[in-house]
Amino acid sequence: MLAAAHEDRIYRILTELTAIPRQDIKPADRLREDLGMDSVTRMELVSMLAEEFDMDIELEEAIAIEDVVGIFTLAEARLSDV
Repeated sequence: MLAAAHEDRIYRILTELTAIPRQDIKPADRLREDLGMDSVTRMELVSMLAEEFDMDIELEEAIAIEDVVGIFTLAEARLSDV
């Protein structure tokens, strides 16, 4: 399970990119349909996640992220490898 502190960091990034208040972002929200993130914003998200958590994210992994839970899952897998 992803630590609450890591979830908070992910929500902070999402809020910064979308201008949607934290309390309005739900784990099941889809990046494009619910949060309004286009492909450029999604790539910025991946870049910010990589920098925030000091991890490499492959292009295939980035493309596969469709919702907030997908971000949590990716972060959890990468951070548990450390």
